[in-house]
Amino acid sequence: MDDYPLPRILNFLKKVVPFNMLESDVLQHIVSRTEIAFYPRGEKIIRMGDNASPNLFIIQTGAARVSITDETGSEILIDIRGEGDLFGGFSVLRGAEALFNVSAEEDLIVFLISIDEIKALIKANPKIKQYFDTTLVRNIKAVRKSADHQASLFTRDNQLDIDMFLTGKRVSELMTANVLTCLPGKTVQQAARDMLDRRVGSIVVVDENGTVVGIVTDADLSSKILADGRSIQTPVHEIMSAPVSSISSQAYTFDALLDMSRHDLSQLVVIDDGQLAGIISERDFQIEIGSSPLGIINDIDKSQSIKEVVDLRSNVDRILEMAMRRSGEVRPMVALFAELNERVARRFVHIVEAEMIADGLGGPPAPYCWMAMGSEGRLEQTLFTDQDNALIYEDVPNKDNDEVQQWFLQMAERVVGALEQYGIPRCSGGIMASNPKWCLRLSDWEETFLGWIRNPTPTALRMATIFFDFRGINGAYDGAIRLRQSLIDMTKRRKHFFRVLAQNALYNRPPLGFLRQFVVEKTGEHKNKLNLKMNGLAPIVDAARVLALEQGLAVTNTMERLEALTDRGVINRELLSEIDDAYDFINFIRISHHLKFQAQGHLMTNFLDPALLNNIQRKWLKESFAIVSKLQDFLSVRYQVKFLKEA
Repeated sequence: MDDYPLPRILNFLKKVVPFNMLESDVLQHIVSRTEIAFYPRGEKIIRMGDNASPNLFIIQTGAARVSITDETGSEILIDIRGEGDLFGGFSVLRGAEALFNVSAEEDLIVFLISIDEIKALIKANPKIKQYFDTTLVRNIKAVRKSADHQASLFTRDNQLDIDMFLTGKRVSELMTANVLTCLPGKTVQQAARDMLDRRVGSIVVVDENGTVVGIVTDADLSSKILADGRSIQTPVHEIMSAPVSSISSQAYTFDALLDMSRHDLSQLVVIDDGQLAGIISERDFQIEIGSSPLGIINDIDKSQSIKEVVDLRSNVDRILEMAMRRSGEVRPMVALFAELNERVARRFVHIVEAEMIADGLGGPPAPYCWMAMGSEGRLEQTLFTDQDNALIYEDVPNKDNDEVQQWFLQMAERVVGALEQYGIPRCSGGIMASNPKWCLRLSDWEETFLGWIRNPTPTALRMATIFFDFRGINGAYDGAIRLRQSLIDMTKRRKHFFRVLAQNALYNRPPLGFLRQFVVEKTGEHKNKLNLKMNGLAPIVDAARVLALEQGLAVTNTMERLEALTDRGVINRELLSEIDDAYDFINFIRISHHLKFQAQGHLMTNFLDPALLNNIQRKWLKESFAIVSKLQDFLSVRYQVKFLKEA
């Protein structure tokens, strides 16, 4: 090839990411081996499902249309790529079938770089490798951005829509935008008349610049005017609630729901850039999903007997199923599962405590706290869960401890039984507060934890993976908080403990084998199936736990741990983004699998036959497992430990 058109290609690639990161001589080498191709408008360049192209495509002029074909044969537009954009890289680097269709949206001129050249670049340049490693994340987010309200993609029986995983409703989609407002000097009488005319239950108070300064609700009128005998000429600024509880219009509706439920609010003011954008209320959720999650939470909190709570289970399940089918990303929905289960457990504790007093057994003999363990402690429960709980109480003298413990064990057995009636089965391993081993004084818990840390036997490590994710869920007693600080102090500078804990975290490997094929169970009840929890989610959970303990983090939620670790520079943002998407996608497949089994009247399980997935699901699941492997590789290098078991 002579000098023409080498200078033109060279100058062009100098402006294209990631080639703009290359040294001049390396880039010139790449350019000398670059070919040029032309595709007329409408021509198919790559077909979804075909073998990988031998080249990476870089658009010089024109535009390319990127799409996917769903189970019905319909085409879903994913992206339009133009000058300087790339395509074909994912299948090139993975050696996999093409995930997308690519066609010429306009007459297209592209530069072609061979797979061998790209692989050599990646091997020699970590920054180039990092760029291409984020391909899966960019692809998934491209789909997430553009797939709103389009045809079902993920499940063969159309049970779940694509926007369940890929989009999620924003507050802006549910909120009321035309909000009743007034200035701080307006009288209560005038404000009440405006509320009556508009048939609304609140009025937002703003200053002359439109900045929200407070809110007045029906409840404020009742409690601060009528009950206190104040004049109806009182200015609203004297009775308004301030500061207001607010949320962004771009937040997910499930974030709003959780804020409202946790802070016992019926509405949130929506504020963008300091200005009022709307209000989202319990009624908005009722309109959207036919029943109110906040109403269910209120029913749980007001229940006066175990039977009343148990009778709410069908309503709770309906709310959860509607939520799963109609909106939201995976993480907020999992948080809703955990929130509802926590409300139930907390209510059972309150009811049982009252029953113990009524039965003549007296009240709690010491301050105490009910603790959630495992997935509940991490706020990561789903429909398919069992009990993992414990109880911690304040130190009492040894001479009194047997009697005190017996009271708490009786109470715990009643609570555990109530949870079982509600539909959350007992833990087969006995990890429950009704077990004397897990109903202890604060000092006994500290001694137990210290024993596991000093002598990390396989049993101790197994216990640590469950118990170190503990979280207190009731009462004013701060024993769980103090125990968390004790655990942080105990593990400081315990390099050997972290190494063996990291080694343990590498035991469950993602089920990918040679040539990135799924590795399934060979025999037994789960033959030809994958364990999505143990081999997909647990490796992420375990890695986050080790790193969080090493850094002295008090948070227990897996993604919150990883985000905090990223803020501290322990892991990079590119890896966090990949893990975030992989974790959500594996969880999505798992939850949709649970819902399908529940609808069919079968027992829910974490084992899945990959043959039941469609092509796109299988490909994305493989890529998600590959990202999990990358996190485990990071753990192996950081703690200098080897994999004990290959999948």
